[in-house]
Amino acid sequence: MVSPSPLPEWAGRDTIEGVTNEQTARLRTFIRSTLGCGCPDDVLEWIQCTHTELTQEEDTRITRIDVGGQLLVYVLEVDGPDGRAEAALPAVIAAATVDRATGCFSRVRVVVAIDDPDEMRSRLEHIFNGSAPLDDRVHLHVVMPTELPFE
Repeated sequence: MVSPSPLPEWAGRDTIEGVTNEQTARLRTFIRSTLGCGCPDDVLEWIQCTHTELTQEEDTRITRIDVGGQLLVYVLEVDGPDGRAEAALPAVIAAATVDRATGCFSRVRVVVAIDDPDEMRSRLEHIFNGSAPLDDRVHLHVVMPTELPFE
């Protein structure tokens, strides 16, 4: 089993303790079904979620999900104006990219959870394409908050 990689120094840490089997199952379903990850089953045996603060906005939450030390998922949740997602996305991409390099993850998925993903998708993809490294192992997903595996 691969050992977990540490968070970057900038990250505030609030690791979720006592994750239940039901929560783990929801995380695995989210990773497989919503994000379309084809990771081997053994990678999904170890998952760690950590809430991180990258912005000063109270209604913005970033969750870092380390999946078996190989897949890194950053989830940006925004309650309120969708423009906040646009403003926060470059910082999330930068943090995920640095974290991927220092943690030796093979793939990164940046997830933006907003109330109107269809309306915002093209704008967020434009920001992503201008901020993310040109790499086929870094992906953007724009989803509804109800699709997230968190309570």
